[in-house]
Amino acid sequence: MKTASPFIVTIDGPAGVGKSTLAKRLAAALGIAYLDTGAMFRTLALHLSENGCQVGKTAEEKSFASGPALDKLLSGCVFALRGAGVETELLCNGVVVGDEIRSEEAGIMAAKIAGLQQVRNHLKAAQQNMGSTHSLVAEGRDMGTVVFPSAPCKIFLEAEPEIRAKRRCLQLKEMGQPCDLAGLTEQICLRDEQDRNRAIAPLRPAGDAIIVDTSNLDVDAVFAAIMRAVDGTGHGSPPAHAVRRKDRTLSHEESLELLARCEYGMLATADKDGWPYAVPLSYVLMDNALYFHCAFTGHKLDNIAWDNRVCFTAVGATQSEYANDFST
Repeated sequence: MKTASPFIVTIDGPAGVGKSTLAKRLAAALGIAYLDTGAMFRTLALHLSENGCQVGKTAEEKSFASGPALDKLLSGCVFALRGAGVETELLCNGVVVGDEIRSEEAGIMAAKIAGLQQVRNHLKAAQQNMGSTHSLVAEGRDMGTVVFPSAPCKIFLEAEPEIRAKRRCLQLKEMGQPCDLAGLTEQICLRDEQDRNRAIAPLRPAGDAIIVDTSNLDVDAVFAAIMRAVDGTGHGSPPAHAVRRKDRTLSHEESLELLARCEYGMLATADKDGWPYAVPLSYVLMDNALYFHCAFTGHKLDNIAWDNRVCFTAVGATQSEYANDFST
């Protein structure tokens, strides 16, 4: 039986255009992983800086940034993904990447190392490796042109620099960080120039990408345009099966009440080849959501990442015949 390939959506565009917000929302809607490639560059930039690698200054530094010493540092950064949607976590050497990479200084350093072929080769290999095992929404600057050129759905977002600067300023303020709008606008323009004019993988839309100018659109309007593009590939949000006995359909409130009093459930999923996999599990109902224990890797998570259509059967009112020896 032929194994289906992971489904990839690429979202490219300049800094501050709204890629992260929209990519996370799309990944959540599709139930697949979110790949923040900009975070990978920022993480790597901080790692290199902390280990004495400065790009583009003295002749000695330029030599270091293009020799075997750089390769050694790069090999010490191993990236992985965990989870799906807005809960997706990027890990570097097994540690979750945090907000320390979100400073403007980290962004400037990331733009500098983005021009190094060794850096791009290392991250491209890491990104393609994750894309070979995860269906994902990949957000960056060359996802559709270089990293995933065969992706069935490619989006390129645009917006005026001044508008992007205002959006970024709001993000920084929400994070409790200071913001200089004029300085930020200048930095974004400089970043654009670096990204669009670099010799290696310059920022540009793929030939088959759908271009969306977000300057005068709100998030919902842009997201609707992206969903139309995804739906055109046949990988949009799948419809649920119609209930044959509609007279037995429970309301949302009745379903929550039922789940609250049941003891355990059966989670049924399907893998890439269509094979069913069902496992009984204990669960907790909290804030109208089901929680259950699960390892960070395994068959359940792989199946859910591949296809978020699942069946959960709740079981209650059980009776233990051998209470002293067996559980339900």
